[in-house]
Amino acid sequence: MTTNRIRRSTTAAASVLLALAGPFAAAPVAHADPAPAGTPVHLTLPAPHGPYAVGTTDLHLVDTGRTDPWQPGRSRELMVTLWYPARSGGAGARAPQLSAGTAAAFADSLQRQFGLPADTADWAGTLTHARTGVPAASGRGCLPVVLYSPGAGGLRGQGTVLAEELAARGYLVVAIDHTYESLAVEFPGGRTATADPAAAGAAPRRLVDIRVTDTRFVLDRLAVLNRGGNPDAEHRRLPAGLAGRIDLAAVGMVGHSLGGATAAQVMHDDARVDAAVDLDGGLDFGEEGPVGSVVADGLDRPFLLMNSGEWTHNDAFWQPFWANLRGPHRNIRLTGSGHLSYTDLQVQLPQIAAAGRVPAAAVQTQVGTIDPADSVAAQRAYVDAFFDLGLRHRDSHLLDGPSSRFPQAEFVE
Repeated sequence: MTTNRIRRSTTAAASVLLALAGPFAAAPVAHADPAPAGTPVHLTLPAPHGPYAVGTTDLHLVDTGRTDPWQPGRSRELMVTLWYPARSGGAGARAPQLSAGTAAAFADSLQRQFGLPADTADWAGTLTHARTGVPAASGRGCLPVVLYSPGAGGLRGQGTVLAEELAARGYLVVAIDHTYESLAVEFPGGRTATADPAAAGAAPRRLVDIRVTDTRFVLDRLAVLNRGGNPDAEHRRLPAGLAGRIDLAAVGMVGHSLGGATAAQVMHDDARVDAAVDLDGGLDFGEEGPVGSVVADGLDRPFLLMNSGEWTHNDAFWQPFWANLRGPHRNIRLTGSGHLSYTDLQVQLPQIAAAGRVPAAAVQTQVGTIDPADSVAAQRAYVDAFFDLGLRHRDSHLLDGPSSRFPQAEFVE
């Protein structure tokens, strides 16, 4: 891969598919012939299989002690989504995958960049399986925390499939949008912050530095919530049963693409993070340099790398970092997958293709040829097994080696 391609794909926040793809974007879906206007495709997400119902709520967090790196003169603002195990039978409405403003920006970007009509899919109408604001599941046990960071320019809502599964299995998942780098972030009241052009030209290391500070601030605000405070800037009502239940002594982080590199650097910088998962995100970009000090310093805690297509830890994007890992670590590659297989687009793009809106071959450049259900099942199983071992000290032995349950999961030595 050339330096030009690395630069192009790591700075593509203005183009949503490339932005979500980060450093491994393949040929964009734009190469497909645009579909005629018509009824938008109704998209669905696979239901979680854990024993709990899932609840969700959003938090608007403001760091009054920090100036926004992209908007001088403004305090840094973030939107995060909490996914948590909920009491069954809750009366809350099912939450949308994307807010109305974010969905509109997503559809507009697809139209401007790839020629796909804005009504290709009903992005705003896609529902999650989580109910808004319902009480957390009762019990005396605390909830381990998993932080989630999306790919470069990506949206926190595009990690919903994995987040819901972890929440259904007893985790508090906290998904973070990185404001002015993300394609769009909608705040309470409908104000939407779109990507700053400066972020599109920023080096990966600067982006990761900003994301690390964002993430550590979010952890600080979770501590406030756990003490019974309300960190939301508008002091909106929080779900019952979360305060006092958040286990900040058992924290993991997972991210896709640049979010995976962020997870590694956050664990390097913050001792509160005990285990991290990188979903196909490179850490060293040749002339662009490493994403941070974690590449040279390595890690002494559990780390899981999941790759797509042809990539493994032996490639230049990971090899210097991999050689410095001192804690338990695994590399699993999903054969037949694409870079965007590690987002919700794994199941959404094939639905659009099945409706005849784009050719299947164009979709395969993004999410590969792997069966979407098989891809989701494997990702959920291995990420859950990893955090169960690293945060709960429960060993399912799924990470010991290849399993006949998931033949597409290749263990790379």
